Amino acid sequence: MSAGGSKRRIAVMDRWLIGLARLSTASPTHRLLIGIGIALAGLAIRAAASPLYGEVTGFTILLPAVTLAALAAGWTGALTALAVCTGGGWAIVALTATGRDGVLDAIGGAATWNFVLVGLFIAAVGASLRKALSRLSESETRFRELADTAPSPIWLLDAKGEFEFVNAAVFTLHGLDIEALREGGWKTAVHPDDLETVKAAEKAGAADRKPFQMEARVLGQDGVWRWMRAVVRPRFDGQGVFVGYAGISFDVTETREALDAAARAARRQAFLLDLSDRLRDLTNPEDIMADVESTLGALLDVERVGYGEVDQSAGVVSMSRDWTAGVASAQGQFSLNAFGEGLISDLNEGRTIQISDVCEDPRTAAVADAFDAIETRALVRAPLIRTGRLRAFLYVHSATPRDWTEAEVSLVEEVAARTWAEVERARAENETRESEQRFRAIADTAPVLIWVTKQDRTRAFVNRAYVDFHGSDYQTVLNLDWRSALHPEDQARILAESINGEATREPFSMEARYRRHDGEWRWLKSFSRPRLAGQEVVGFVGVAFDVTDMRTAQARLEESENRFRTVADSAPALIWMSDDAAQMVFANRRYRTFFGVEADAHLPDSWRRLIHPDDEGVFAAAFMRAFEARDRFEALTRINHSTLGPRWLRTEGVPRFDASGLFQGYVGACLDVTDAKRAEDDLKRINELLEERVDEALIEKAQAEAQLVHAQRMEAVGRLTGGVAHDFNNLLTVVIGALDIILRSEDAAKRKKLGEAALAAARRGESLTHQLLAFSRRQALRPEPIDLNALIRESEPLLRRAVGEAVDFKVKLKRGGAPANVDPAQFEAALLNLIVNARDALGDVTGARGRQARITVQTRACTVEAGQIAELAAGDYVCVSVADNGEGMSPDIRDRVFEPFFTTKGVGKGTGLGLSQVYGFARQSGGGVQIISEPGRGAEICIFLPPLSAEDAAMTSSLVAADGVPVVEGGRMLLVEDDAGVAAIALEILEGFGLEVDWAETGDDALKFLQADDFDLMLTDVVMPGGMSGIDLAREAAARWPDLRIALTSGYVGEDVDAVLADTIWPLLRKPYSSDQLRALLERLSAATTN
Repeated sequence: MSAGGSKRRIAVMDRWLIGLARLSTASPTHRLLIGIGIALAGLAIRAAASPLYGEVTGFTILLPAVTLAALAAGWTGALTALAVCTGGGWAIVALTATGRDGVLDAIGGAATWNFVLVGLFIAAVGASLRKALSRLSESETRFRELADTAPSPIWLLDAKGEFEFVNAAVFTLHGLDIEALREGGWKTAVHPDDLETVKAAEKAGAADRKPFQMEARVLGQDGVWRWMRAVVRPRFDGQGVFVGYAGISFDVTETREALDAAARAARRQAFLLDLSDRLRDLTNPEDIMADVESTLGALLDVERVGYGEVDQSAGVVSMSRDWTAGVASAQGQFSLNAFGEGLISDLNEGRTIQISDVCEDPRTAAVADAFDAIETRALVRAPLIRTGRLRAFLYVHSATPRDWTEAEVSLVEEVAARTWAEVERARAENETRESEQRFRAIADTAPVLIWVTKQDRTRAFVNRAYVDFHGSDYQTVLNLDWRSALHPEDQARILAESINGEATREPFSMEARYRRHDGEWRWLKSFSRPRLAGQEVVGFVGVAFDVTDMRTAQARLEESENRFRTVADSAPALIWMSDDAAQMVFANRRYRTFFGVEADAHLPDSWRRLIHPDDEGVFAAAFMRAFEARDRFEALTRINHSTLGPRWLRTEGVPRFDASGLFQGYVGACLDVTDAKRAEDDLKRINELLEERVDEALIEKAQAEAQLVHAQRMEAVGRLTGGVAHDFNNLLTVVIGALDIILRSEDAAKRKKLGEAALAAARRGESLTHQLLAFSRRQALRPEPIDLNALIRESEPLLRRAVGEAVDFKVKLKRGGAPANVDPAQFEAALLNLIVNARDALGDVTGARGRQARITVQTRACTVEAGQIAELAAGDYVCVSVADNGEGMSPDIRDRVFEPFFTTKGVGKGTGLGLSQVYGFARQSGGGVQIISEPGRGAEICIFLPPLSAEDAAMTSSLVAADGVPVVEGGRMLLVEDDAGVAAIALEILEGFGLEVDWAETGDDALKFLQADDFDLMLTDVVMPGGMSGIDLAREAAARWPDLRIALTSGYVGEDVDAVLADTIWPLLRKPYSSDQLRALLERLSAATTN
């Protein structure tokens, strides 16, 4: 190329708007470095420009190509060119070089012009690019202004997921700028529970570069969580290359909450409907509660649901069952305030309790440990109010703190109200059903006739005994006209009584003869009571007893009573009691009659003056030795009776001790053995004459004599103990009544103390009387059907304390129970006597014999053959035995243990009446006693009692009275008492109650008083002289004066009289009695209906 041409081309380039540079020479290495730099610059320009300015894509592709071509040409001396974008324009740097000498031609050669043409093309493209960039800048500004005015967050992400742009709403919502978002701050704004959902949505969208949506809760800079819906679309450049995401968010909190509320309402309604459907078919309250608890617990996703039933009177709440999920049951009984003082008050007022955290709530923070023990941190309790009182509550427990929603609390309240009504319905139905079943079961097992009538007087129900009486099937008997079975002679009377009784709308009774299915006429005594529905009588309930045998036996009982009275009054035994100063304080009627002593006279020395002078010293010495040693004594003494002349008396006495072991005196009995003594003297004289020839015969006679004396003693004491009790109780009534009055007076403390001691002594005398009566088998027992096993179990703690911890005490009870018809109190006393005797018989077994002391109580069924056990008839019995492994008994002791006052114990350790009471109780109960014992092999004492069968159950009547009803002051009362001392005390007590009292000594006198004046109350002794007993008097007075309230009293009535009392409605007050007991009786009479 010519130099001129080169200069012209250079001049043209100088006028271009773009800059040119010219190098004259360059080494290959320099050319290489410049080429590499140009190439890298071209790539950088392309990378920077292409994302935002798609219009220059062709240029950015061309520039690197030209650069690479120029770089390659540099190795051959060709032109290398670069177009560089600058703020002022485009510059083209041209480098030329020779291939070999490194000297550049100024602008020459075909390659050079080619490069110039390329440079011119690039310059033209650059001018277009500047205009495009200007328009893009304006568009970007408008985009930002539009985005910042939008109320919803808008953002742009690049292909790597980094934030390129966020609008002002993003900062307003989160308080985070773009730099904070790029550093991951957006993750803290997403709710932790929704973070994985967001990441999963992004990952799914990135997989196929498609638009996607998601909803999540985000935290605003105001601290409020909002539900936001994000709509995200991918972004691509002009060539379809993915360059990132564009997204916008909308606040859908209200929509979401509305949808959630609607869904909850639908679920709640479906839940309640389903629950109602299921509960409708359930009849067991426990099943209803279990279904509700499990269903509600699963729905609310809690750990425990249950019911608490409230007992306001006891101050407790019982949580008998609950449903749990992952926590222990909270079943148990708790104090009403066990889980917070104020909670029960809110429940009582009908307010539902909801607590989000028991540790933070002021009502429960103080008892947080109690809730921690049952794994509870949050709870809801819905009260169940019935008739204005809190009956129960439904509780829901969460093991973690929880903010209960209004919908959840409302659901718990509604479920509580609905389901408890179902529980109460089921309970009422079950109770009604069970009540009817119990009534039918009881009625069918009762040995009496029971029926229920309707308003038309037809039968609605009859029991099994009723059907059996008429001898047909149930339906036939139910429809039977009861009047057809009436005896013709009784029909008119009974029909009139029935109509009149039903008209009164009150209970009434009748007695008539009815024909049994076998044709026999039976006397039935019926009692009918109206059935009320509100104030309307809807029928009657009746019961009838077959009293045929009782009516037949009544005459026999009266005859037996007269015989018993005659025997008791003729009893020859003399019973007495002394105090701790050896002064006599009590003597029975026979004793006073024998010695001619008045009832209220001082007794101590009157009888001693009658002792024969030769025997007085011996008797006094024997008595004082025993008295000082507190030991039992026996004496045979002659007395000079004023009318009977010389008599021989055998006297036996045993010491008395109180509960603390303090000596109280003696109790004893005297027997007139004059005839026996004379016989003995005669036998002695005969023995002296025939001693050498009839030794063997005399020995047999001596044995016969000993047996005779023993038999006489047992028979006499047995017959006379009953008579002892009557007079002894009269005396005790005087003592107790007088002492009671002393204690009520305002005397000195010493006098009060002595009075209390005397009263205690009298009480112990009363206990002794019961033991004497039990021994004599004249004590009137109060038998009742009872399971001896149950009675022994109830007494077991007392029995264990009685034997002490050193003794191995075992109880072996018969399977299936041991039913018998006995007096529970007497049975317990007999059992305790056997236990105490066994304990005393053990001594120091462990120390002396090297084995464990043991007492065993056992019940069993046994069969006794004829003659197997003395005084016991053959048959089946319930046997109660007490066995010990002590020293046992010798035959002579074994034959005497049931004698009164006989004891082998040391001084002050026994009265000799314990086993006598056992013997008397067993015989009076229709059974017997057996002793199995050998020396050194322990002892076993067995009580045999008749078993109780289903037919032995009997219904008893009792006087119904209200407790605490005061005695009516100003009333008039008739006291019928043949003992002047008892009457004096009773009069003072009764008049102290504000009553006006008249006293009659006999039944005839009492009738005269009743005929002459009006009386409200009558208290009569049972056993009285003159031929009319208290029971006879009560019957006649009740018949003649129906409004008169009557009560009976006696210290001794006997088994015959007591059997008659069982068929009366009058209460019996047993002597001795105190003023409190007498007041209680009068209160019962005042509150009770009349005869």
